[in-house]
Amino acid sequence: NPPSDKINIGWIGCGRQGSGDVSATMMFDSAMVVAAADVDSKRAALGKQRIEGFYSKKTGNKNYVSVKTYGDYKELLLDKSIDAVIITTPDHWHSQPAIEAALAGKDIYLEKPTSLTISEGRLLSDVIRSNNGVLQVGTQQRSMPQFRIAAELVRNGRIGKLETVK
Repeated sequence: NPPSDKINIGWIGCGRQGSGDVSATMMFDSAMVVAAADVDSKRAALGKQRIEGFYSKKTGNKNYVSVKTYGDYKELLLDKSIDAVIITTPDHWHSQPAIEAALAGKDIYLEKPTSLTISEGRLLSDVIRSNNGVLQVGTQQRSMPQFRIAAELVRNGRIGKLETVK
């Protein structure tokens, strides 16, 4: 795919938790991660390094992409060249940047949980719907065999009466 046909993606929240999501996204030739935002400048710089290093290794071109970094995700959202965002901020800070991304016309991949309250989740859903946006929530583990089998064992009473869940 030529660069003009790629989905340009910004990464919001460049900590350890989101690195797997970003790495998985960069495997697809139809998408390119072009920006990183984090309130911690060291994490933003590490995000930039991770992205540029990945593409350099993948393409053999050291200058394949020059990742923009932002200390404030709101500045990233103003970038019209960014089509979508991956949000991997701490759990308590998922809804706000997702709502603002939808309002900015960006499609969104959001780590779980989507929100901390029902009203916050309802607002996110309403904004996504009213802006005809795309929201995907990262719930991959829910479909992995070991989690599916464990849920089936509990539902079918195979492990006995469930008393406590931690």
